[in-house]
Amino acid sequence: MRRHLFLYLALACFLALIAIFIIDGYLGIYDTVYVTAGEYEQTIGPDVWLRGDTAWSSGSSWGGKTFFRHEVDNRQLSSYSATIRVSVEKENEKIFDLLNEDIVIDAFHKATVKWTLDSKELESRGFDAGQYTVKVERDGVERKILVDYSYPPVPPKPAPRP
Repeated sequence: MRRHLFLYLALACFLALIAIFIIDGYLGIYDTVYVTAGEYEQTIGPDVWLRGDTAWSSGSSWGGKTFFRHEVDNRQLSSYSATIRVSVEKENEKIFDLLNEDIVIDAFHKATVKWTLDSKELESRGFDAGQYTVKVERDGVERKILVDYSYPPVPPKPAPRP
């Protein structure tokens, strides 16, 4: 037993280091945002936010709706509570709020909130096609999603028949 003591000690230290990296990489609060415009859904995963990207771009047709789903994943040993605030901005000026919701998530569970950005509502407030920022705030964490509304293409007129 004494001959192998250092081998066992080295093996225990190695396993402890591996456990620390696994736990440190897994535990925390992670969020994923799903953006659906038309038939196309984009997934903005935690890796996008963790690498330091400050905004994500998405496109949509003017006259349509853009659907959002925000999933907050609590990978902690305790429950998590926060208020999620979502607003729409144009040229760094707030236009209106889309959502203000309190969430409580048990340990190792998820919560999902949904909202919609309707270009008809923007139009009713006097805005036109262009780029809008959807700002999602939670516990001092800010996510920005740029929604670029463009007019749908106009089909060409058929050529006259001779």
